[in-house]
Amino acid sequence: MTRRLALLLALGGAISSGSAVHSSTPGSDSSTVPQAAEQKPFTLEVDVNVVSVTAVVFDKAGHFIRGLGPGDIQLLEDGVRQDVSYFREASSQGGERIPLSVVLVLDNSGSMGPNMRFLQEAVLNFVYKLEEVDQALVVSFNESVKGSADFTGDTDRLERFVEGMQAWGGTSLFDAVQYSLGRIKDQPGRKALVVFTDGDDTTSSTPEREVIDYARSVEATVYSIGFKGQPGLFGGGSRGFMKKIAEETGGAFFFPDKVGDLIRIFQSISEELKNHYLLSYTPKRDPDGSWRAITLKVTSRADAQVRVRKGYFAVKRRRPPARPPAPKP
Repeated sequence: MTRRLALLLALGGAISSGSAVHSSTPGSDSSTVPQAAEQKPFTLEVDVNVVSVTAVVFDKAGHFIRGLGPGDIQLLEDGVRQDVSYFREASSQGGERIPLSVVLVLDNSGSMGPNMRFLQEAVLNFVYKLEEVDQALVVSFNESVKGSADFTGDTDRLERFVEGMQAWGGTSLFDAVQYSLGRIKDQPGRKALVVFTDGDDTTSSTPEREVIDYARSVEATVYSIGFKGQPGLFGGGSRGFMKKIAEETGGAFFFPDKVGDLIRIFQSISEELKNHYLLSYTPKRDPDGSWRAITLKVTSRADAQVRVRKGYFAVKRRRPPARPPAPKP
């Protein structure tokens, strides 16, 4: 969103709020109170209103296109060309690694019983590929939502949470995604959600439309995996929700038929999170609260395909209250 920014290389952050139904188990390594992990990321202070964009650029074969520069792209806001002030390929060698914050949003409802071990194996394979500067949070959901205490790069802690998941209860998919967006919105670096479910939402209190709107205001990419599981589990609207939220945020959606495909899908998401471009620009129009559509074109390659978030809300940043003058000695 447009705002005064401490540009954490991925230029993250958003202005919004949300709520969810959630619970925790006493004594467990989990919490329902959002806590930001303490860290000291590389920062670049920029005293301007900027919009940040994460772009995945690939060819027709699905391979990431490397080596692009600012002269190779054209960025439009509501059809008007914008001047790109920051451009970086995240996977480029040399320089400081851009941190990744990711929330793994995992269905452990009753229908997951036969496939829980397959999911846990695929998720842990993903966790083991996280790099030193990356952090993850695990959120499991059935008819309630439970998140690990904070973002961490400690794979042992993440492993314990994933291994402790048990299948029971209903499916509060919308609540879980809303809660996860709230946990990640103020994290530094690139932000992503990986959402897995095997069926339609049955027990959420948060409306689907509200979750979509919130996702549009949080600069996090959502990757959706909807496993068909038992016949009839995706007979409602959750399949459309999973596809929509991925498209709106510049992510991807997957609907595998076989549980054995989960490892391959989580691996492909892991690779994509390490291969992308980061851009920023100052809009030519002042913020007015309207929705602004973002379009990114690669002008130097006809075979290039681009995935970015659909747009953002141009919310005017709130100025902090003036500080009183310091008392005279």
